[in-house]
Amino acid sequence: MFNFFNELALDYNLNIGEYNQFNLVNLSNRLVYIEGQKGIIKIATDCITFRVKKGVISVFGQNLTIKRITDTTLVISGEIKQIESGV
Repeated sequence: MFNFFNELALDYNLNIGEYNQFNLVNLSNRLVYIEGQKGIIKIATDCITFRVKKGVISVFGQNLTIKRITDTTLVISGEIKQIESGV
């Protein structure tokens, strides 16, 4: 089965064990897909902060909403201005 993140690790000769804290894809600053989220810390229309394995990630922007959330994944949409990682 195809896995985008595993394929990147193989293509760029990365040790996947070092990069398994979380995976994040930003699509045109309108949608962010995250694998490896461990829980929401803050939800506001201008900032959504959540836990990952060894830290936190904050997404800043306008009109931010959570489109989907599961035990490990999160999809945020809106006008994304900045993403900060405290890992």
